[in-house]
Amino acid sequence: MPLKIFLKQILLLILAIIILAGAALPGKPAAVNIADLVIIGKIFTGLNSRPWVEALAITGDKILATGNRQEIKKYIGSKTQQIELKEGVAIPGLIDAHTHFSSGGQSLIELSFRGVDSIEKIQQMIAARIKELPPGSPVFGRDYDHTLFTGQKWPDRKDLDKVAPENPVVIRRVDGHSAWLNSLALKLSGINWKTPDPFGGEILRDKSTGEPTGILKESAMNLIKIEPSIKSSREEDILRALDHARQLGLTDVHASTDLKELDIYRKLRSEGRLTLRIYAWLPVEEMNECLKLDIKQSQGDEFLRLGFLKAFIDGTLGSGTALMFEPFADAPGQAGLAQYSEKEFYELIDRAYAHGFQVGTHAIGDKGVNWVLNAIEKAQKKHGQKNLRYRIEHAQIIKPEDGKRFKELGVIASMQPTHCTTDMRFCEQRIGQERSKCAYPWKALLDTGASLAFGSDWPVEPLDPRRGLYSAVTRKNIEHDFPEGGWFPEQKLSLAEAIQCFTSGAAYASFEENIKGTLEAGKLADLTVYGLDIFSREPKAILTAPVIYTIVGGKIVYQANGK
Repeated sequence: MPLKIFLKQILLLILAIIILAGAALPGKPAAVNIADLVIIGKIFTGLNSRPWVEALAITGDKILATGNRQEIKKYIGSKTQQIELKEGVAIPGLIDAHTHFSSGGQSLIELSFRGVDSIEKIQQMIAARIKELPPGSPVFGRDYDHTLFTGQKWPDRKDLDKVAPENPVVIRRVDGHSAWLNSLALKLSGINWKTPDPFGGEILRDKSTGEPTGILKESAMNLIKIEPSIKSSREEDILRALDHARQLGLTDVHASTDLKELDIYRKLRSEGRLTLRIYAWLPVEEMNECLKLDIKQSQGDEFLRLGFLKAFIDGTLGSGTALMFEPFADAPGQAGLAQYSEKEFYELIDRAYAHGFQVGTHAIGDKGVNWVLNAIEKAQKKHGQKNLRYRIEHAQIIKPEDGKRFKELGVIASMQPTHCTTDMRFCEQRIGQERSKCAYPWKALLDTGASLAFGSDWPVEPLDPRRGLYSAVTRKNIEHDFPEGGWFPEQKLSLAEAIQCFTSGAAYASFEENIKGTLEAGKLADLTVYGLDIFSREPKAILTAPVIYTIVGGKIVYQANGK
């Protein structure tokens, strides 16, 4: 190598060392990243160590820094967008840990009887819908609740026959675990007095004639052979649901899917059309297909990730199908419907655990919850401790001695606060006051150190997380504002605790607590921003607090009075 070239290279090397050394000298200011977005105002971080900050800076899809106004001022540049909250509050992006998302999207265009308190009003609504349809068209509806009717008695097919003798009618109960059919719908489905009850289901029958009354519970609904008259593709349902969710401040949902629907989410993800994050759960019945296709827990990215396998062990309190140790107080001799034998269920959980799948099991009755805890304990003893974070979805009635087992076994209680404030209308009638003390025990579970993840169970309940927050802090029925002081008020949560269950608790349930759920540097910039300070107002104000911004990954996906 020529000497001149050699000396030039040595000179360049020395220059580089000097520059690097100078950058590291004490007192020399480090380069400051300029934020894309800065929020100034009252900000709840969700962190126990530092719950409140005055400002927050975002670069790209991550939080750059949090602190007081002066600390964040240095991140503001000429192109930084600034949002100043005058009367509102920003909180970590709300996560709904239990939704049937596409079904919820479809429910937005279906005939809904939510809150309708009489058979006569339902008859009027059906008669009006029939006038809009071609002759003989099926009439589908949802969300009826017989506990709102006088006497809380189950309705009958004849009630529907009066207004729809020539149209098959199928109406799903609000909990989705039973359906009400008219005579024509029963006939077209081949259901009569000879039809046996399927395993895990029940056909309610007239005690004197044995004829079906029109009420089908649990797996008996699989006998229905009527197709809906309103057609909507799953993609259309999901897009409708996405639009609804962003307006409510949701930045993430744990959503019921199947392998076919998962492909739709993947398509929307690739097209950049997801306006919130999806933790997609699959039915446990698809476990074999998942193994065959090498589909594993947590595959995906920060916008679309594969979640748990969903199983069912029982039904619901409202339909009288929750699996209980003792019979229902208002139905002696009946203690719910199991969807598996105890032995079969233990084997199912064992297999899923052995293959490394997280499982979320629908369990509402105290016996159903007990079986799930037993199954998880058996699997852990056989295969060793694994960080699978098994979940019990709903976990509504829990025997006191089973409460501590959630923490001991690392089981997450995935609960929906509005179930409490809806079901409290009939819970004591159904299971008595003593067992009701063990119903929806949020505070008791938190005090044991158990992890809670809150959601809505949409469309069983409305998607709006404000209803869940209000229910958690008051334990009062939303529509009728009772009872004074709350139902078993010792189980109420503070607003901070309730928000944490909808944020960091839900993030933990999806193995994502390191990237979201609190507002701190390095985490995803997901925020829900309300136009009033829900921390300083009476709880009732939570229900109407306006969502003014929904921010997902640093992008404003919803702005009140904006796009």
